[in-house]
Amino acid sequence: MMKNKLFLTILSFSAYMLSAQEADNSLQGYYKASNDKTLYNSFNFDGNGKVLIADMDYGDYFTRNDSLIIYPDKSIFIFKIKKGKLTGISDWVEKGVWIPKKDSSEINNRRHPADAQKKAQLLAEYYDKTKSSTGSDLDFEALASGKTSKINEDLCNKGLAKACMNLFGLKMLQYTPGLLTDPVNIASKKIKPHPELLSLSKKIIDLGEPEGYTVLGTYYFTLGLREKAFKTWEEGEKKGSLKSGTTKALIEFQEELDKEKKD
Repeated sequence: MMKNKLFLTILSFSAYMLSAQEADNSLQGYYKASNDKTLYNSFNFDGNGKVLIADMDYGDYFTRNDSLIIYPDKSIFIFKIKKGKLTGISDWVEKGVWIPKKDSSEINNRRHPADAQKKAQLLAEYYDKTKSSTGSDLDFEALASGKTSKINEDLCNKGLAKACMNLFGLKMLQYTPGLLTDPVNIASKKIKPHPELLSLSKKIIDLGEPEGYTVLGTYYFTLGLREKAFKTWEEGEKKGSLKSGTTKALIEFQEELDKEKKD
């Protein structure tokens, strides 16, 4: 009887481990588009859960069975992996095929495998809980309405930076009256930065996500704290955030245009 119980315990544990290891993000290397039927000519996977998309911006990814899921930002790309090639099957990447650049995957860039594996599992959980009913894209209505707030909060607490980023956006709406209806006049209201948002941005950064600087800088700028915003974006640039640099450049360009109009 004791042996049977021990066997069942081991069997259950093994099944749990197989399930837990289903999602992965160890895929690495440079993949180049083999045709011109896509807007994205390349994907460069770092083997730790981050992918550089078309040499322009970073996204998060995980693989499961023969599928590859990429979150570029608020969208989603879905691929099938077959014979080493990536075939796009969702909107934006449909009909595209990407092939690995020779020898690009031979350099092992994987760092802290246990942390990377945890991120893959959490991202897979996020995907399963937030995908649309068709399973092929995001449920934007649920995200915008706040229906997924609890999901994002739970996964943020577990350590998924992407969920914390979503939560930051939702709470920024909550703590910034007029953000959607009258954003231009928010600065004149002299709203102080909310402690919860400051704490959340720090958590995002501490989780190794440099885009935490981007959202924090954007929040500061929205409140009219321009100097703080630019210092935050500059710090984000130093830590590897591409969006921080892009956001800062766009603001500077718009300010220059506004100045020329006045002159």
